[in-house]
Parts: sequence; structure tokens; C-alpha cells
Amino acid sequence: MLKMYFVMISAAVASVCSAQKADSAALAQRQNESLDMYRTALKYSDLHTAAAAVTQYLYLGGNKSYRDTLALIYFETNNLGGAYKMAKEQNEADGKNITALALLAEVSSRAGEHKTSLDWYEKLCPLKPEPYNFYQLATKQFLLERKLECKQSLAKVVADSAAATQQKVGLDVGNGYTETAPVLAAAYNMLAVLAFQDKKPDEAKKLYGKALQVFPEFQIVKQNLESLSKPAKAVPVKKSPK
Repeated sequence: MLKMYFVMISAAVASVCSAQKADSAALAQRQNESLDMYRTALKYSDLHTAAAAVTQYLYLGGNKSYRDTLALIYFETNNLGGAYKMAKEQNEADGKNITALALLAEVSSRAGEHKTSLDWYEKLCPLKPEPYNFYQLATKQFLLERKLECKQSLAKVVADSAAATQQKVGLDVGNGYTETAPVLAAAYNMLAVLAFQDKKPDEAKKLYGKALQVFPEFQIVKQNLESLSKPAKAVPVKKSPK
């Protein structure tokens, strides 16, 4: 009797295990289908469908690293609020998540929150010390009038000239237009502006020249150099009344 009892228990356990395996296989299949949908959507640049597919994949218990992917898709589709929120959650889970830090820094910058963006770039740069990140850090330091720190960040860009020449950055020209330039050229341009502010026009001219050596088509630098070359207008002196 006791032997039969154990046989019945073993059969029941085997049945449960078999059902669990079937459920697990079905779940894995649904996850794979979601990933297939995501990859197909990316192939045709359908980012909204890609976002829906990744959301479904995560809902089905998929790999949490795809939360970074979803945050990036939100960013690319201009859902900056969603990108920031998800990146913030990822950062709270892992303070060294480079993708999350980069998104937090960029979204803050686009929102005009320069101090917040600066804080994020200060955390990002030690983890990913590349010219683009140091240049972005420098722009925030420049806007916040932290000139010495700005020059130090730009020096790190110039020091890695090979990578800084390859990496690109978009610069605001005004009226909704941007100009894309090598990071190295953009760094020389900012150093020139700083030199001009320090009342060193000759040094500024040399730095503008270096920027044009890197990127001869740099329209912003050409305009800055032209303004630098124009003689200062004389300020009329009012005669004292007799």
C-alpha cells in the first residue's frame, strides 16, 4: 500500500513537471516571437512597432537588458519623457549603466537643464572617457561659466585627436538649423571663443585656424573668424554741454 502511495506521488510530480516544461516552452516561444517582431520592425525602420514588440517581450519576462533598448527607441521616436524615466530606473538599478547615463545626460541637455545634464556627464565620462562625452561636458561647463573646467575638458578632447576627428557633433546654427562637425574641430572652436573672451584675439585666431584645418567647411568657425577680423567700431564720444 505504501509503495503504491509513493508511485502515485511520483506520477503526480512528473505530471506537474511536464506541465511546467510545456508552459516554459510556450513562454519561450512567445518571447522569441516578440524578438522576431522587433527585429523585423527595425529592418523597416518601424520604431513604433519595435517599441511595442520590446514592451511585449519584457512583459513576458524577457531579458531586462532590453529595457536599455526600449529607452533608446523612446529617445529616437522623440518620447523623451519615456526615455528619461526608463533610463532613470535603469540607473537606479545599476549606477554604471552607460546607456542609461548617456540618455539621462542628453535628454536633460535637450530640455535646457544644463546643470542636471552636467551632473550626468560627470558620471558618464569616467566610465566612457571618449572625446564626444568630454566635449558635451565642456559645453555644459561653458554655459554655466565654469571656464577653467571647460578648458580642462576640451584639453582631453584635443589629447585624443584621432578619435575626436572621427566622432561627430551637431552644432546649433540658429533658426532650427544644425551643422555637423568633427568633435575636434568643435573643441578648437570653443577654445577660440574662450580665448577671445579672455581678450586674446591672436590666440583665438590660431585656434579658429586649427578648427578649419580639421574641417575646412566649418561655417560657424568661418563666421566667428570673420567677426574677429572686423575692426571694432568706434564708440562716439558725446561732447559735454558748454
